[in-house]
Amino acid sequence: MFHDPSAYLKPDYPIFNGSRYEQLIKNHEYLRRSGIPFERENLPYFFVFEWELAGEWAEDAQWWFMDYWTLSFVFVAVYLILVFWGRRRMASRPPYDLQKPLIAWNFFLSVFSILAVYRVLPEVYRSIRDDSLYHSMCLGTNLRHNPVASVWAILFVVSKVIELGDTAFIVLRKQRFLFLHWYHHITVLLYTWYSCAQGVPTARFFVTLNALAHAFMYPYYTARAAKVHVPRRLAMSITLFQITQMIFGIYANAYAYFAKKAGLHCETPWENIYISALMYLSYFLLFLNFFVDAYLRRTFNKMKTSAAKGKDIGEELTDYLKIN
Repeated sequence: MFHDPSAYLKPDYPIFNGSRYEQLIKNHEYLRRSGIPFERENLPYFFVFEWELAGEWAEDAQWWFMDYWTLSFVFVAVYLILVFWGRRRMASRPPYDLQKPLIAWNFFLSVFSILAVYRVLPEVYRSIRDDSLYHSMCLGTNLRHNPVASVWAILFVVSKVIELGDTAFIVLRKQRFLFLHWYHHITVLLYTWYSCAQGVPTARFFVTLNALAHAFMYPYYTARAAKVHVPRRLAMSITLFQITQMIFGIYANAYAYFAKKAGLHCETPWENIYISALMYLSYFLLFLNFFVDAYLRRTFNKMKTSAAKGKDIGEELTDYLKIN
């Protein structure tokens, strides 16, 4: 993958020794001493709100996560206790309707996800176009070249706590509670807080792809909650995109791994690469299993049943794929 390491440009900013935590501390101190301004012009957006330029807040927030990212374990513990206690309490109770709150909830997360994509995707594109894929994958630079993307990256990390509320609707409405659902929620929360504390460059892509998936997923959930007919093919496409997201997550970690093996400067720590690669591999297998179970296995079983009854299998497959 990296046949000639000398062909890759070295960082144009100071490289500090020590653990990743020590490197980030020294980098924050260097930025504050140097007086490097936050970029306010030439940002890749048609419009920017004043609050989105709060780069100092983003830097302070990232520093806070460096010291307190382990609070994510507290959120996870409280979440699991409430979820399984709630399921037990709801076992003998009728399900709540909650249609209007569910519509509002999913609509809020739809808007947030779409705005997040609009803020982080141009930064990833500019990083690759103006620098290189290696620069975008391995070099963290600093939060000052695009404070808008930095602010939204912090908001994205915080949103993983808010998204735990998805499960409340499943519990209170007594819907099927999949292992994939709660496993995905807790591991994403833990990993995003952990990676924010380490300032890993690959997070650019992880944030962008996750926000993009949610920009399709939550509008779909909103329509379903409002009882609007949504073609089954759209649900399949969203799941396929999520599977693709996991494949790219594995690729991004492989890229960082081989860059470090080749002796290139890559700021994602080894342990983060291993944890992230295992996480994305588990997601890939779980989402693939979900896709097969939800969209393929049930359809094939229906087709077999139809064939046993003497019905035309082609008509059954057409009914499955049709959009109306």
